[in-house]
Amino acid sequence: MTAMNIGDAELWYEEYGRGDEVVLSSAMGFAAGAYPEILAAEPTSYHVYTIQARGFGRSTHPERAPDNWLDQWADDVCAFADRLGVDRFIYTGISHGGGIGWHIARRHPERLKALISVVGTPHDREGGTSSSAGRRRFIEQRHDPEIVRGILEHMAGPTDDPELQEQRRVRFAAAAEEAGRRPEDEAQINQGKPFPEAVTDEQLEEVYRGIRVPVLILAAMRDGVISPQSALRAAVNVRGAKAVLFEDGGHMIGEESPERLVREVRVFVDELNGLAEPRRRA
Repeated sequence: MTAMNIGDAELWYEEYGRGDEVVLSSAMGFAAGAYPEILAAEPTSYHVYTIQARGFGRSTHPERAPDNWLDQWADDVCAFADRLGVDRFIYTGISHGGGIGWHIARRHPERLKALISVVGTPHDREGGTSSSAGRRRFIEQRHDPEIVRGILEHMAGPTDDPELQEQRRVRFAAAAEEAGRRPEDEAQINQGKPFPEAVTDEQLEEVYRGIRVPVLILAAMRDGVISPQSALRAAVNVRGAKAVLFEDGGHMIGEESPERLVREVRVFVDELNGLAEPRRRA
């Protein structure tokens, strides 16, 4: 990893590929060999930067938590792009990383060529806007590996594939151990739901109707965190949005089926670049 100084913080990042299409992604961390890293390989061959969000790992840990983590992370991505000398970029993110992208689309739409949200549409407003129940429980019970594994299994969603079940068993056991070792300041970060000012689903729809950037929504029907209704709500209300829902996918689709995501991204970006049959706009 390499550090990028953005003025008030250092953000650690990995760089992949050398293509003309610049893709940025930010999250607490990235699994090796998973989406979005493989966007740098053929056939997409994009120039990809994965950015470790402020507060995690080797990136700057603030002494005081910002008023809104997602706003801070969205601004950090744009500051990172400034240091690269990149005016406009494609942003893609998974889960909370997708939430960062939605905040960029709201705060800095002029910076986005497109937003590609992977199991990352803003949560349903049921239960309030401060955080999801799963995240709160994860924070509170992170030193109990059995509970953490159960939370991860719920997030991932059901599967009847024996090979995938075994992969998850091994991966979730390792993740549960890592959660218990995480530094206290990192473990306590709870970004809450995107767009907390929207306290009802109807108000969230109003936020969506104000977004004016090309958006691709990649969602999973078996997702234990982001409901299919959440994905459809965004698709219906963001003008010109495109949505692809995988019936057999869950919240871990970025690690478990990255190639499927990349195929959809390639079609979408080719459409933006006029290299595929254009979509008709309403």
